Amino acid sequence: MTTQFTQRARLTAGLISAAAFAALVAQAFIGAGPDTGPLVAFAQLMRFFTIWSNLAAAMLMGWIALRGSAHSSLPFALATALAIVAIVYHALLAQDHHPVGLDWYTNQMHHMLVPLAVIGWWIAFTEPSDNTWKNVPAVMIAPVIYTVFALVYGEASGFYAYFFLDVAQFGYGPVLANILGLAVIFMIFGLILLGLRRLLSARA
Repeated sequence: MTTQFTQRARLTAGLISAAAFAALVAQAFIGAGPDTGPLVAFAQLMRFFTIWSNLAAAMLMGWIALRGSAHSSLPFALATALAIVAIVYHALLAQDHHPVGLDWYTNQMHHMLVPLAVIGWWIAFTEPSDNTWKNVPAVMIAPVIYTVFALVYGEASGFYAYFFLDVAQFGYGPVLANILGLAVIFMIFGLILLGLRRLLSARA
């Protein structure tokens, strides 16, 4: 089902898109070195689901700003993915990651500000009727595509962006179990977000 958005929703989406794109561009320049330009640095950043989800936020919010519509499942799936990005980073990864300087600011954009902005936008500008339990399976599309990519890339390069996908350390059995657990977590968070959305609408 395609949802039409108001001018206010489109303007807000455009601001989120611009901020997300700016943070991604800045991150690419931060990662560039003497032998690697920003484009190569950005390609290397694509090893991380955080970058996938932030790029998806920039693109989907930009699409909504320009076209004024999107399939109802897409903002919901994006909000769920970004909620997972923020929670997993702050709960499991932040203690081993200590960015400094401009990198600290882009890190906050990727893991806190863009997720909060997209989730807030989804709550503010979508209707409960646009977000049903039938949309929950849509939250699995991006994680499934990413995990396939991450495993193929890891097998070829030996680099695994996240420890729970490290086949070299754990083997395929535990990693596949981790992926299954991650799939369940995405579904649960999708359900939680739907419940939160309906609760807020009922109170309003």
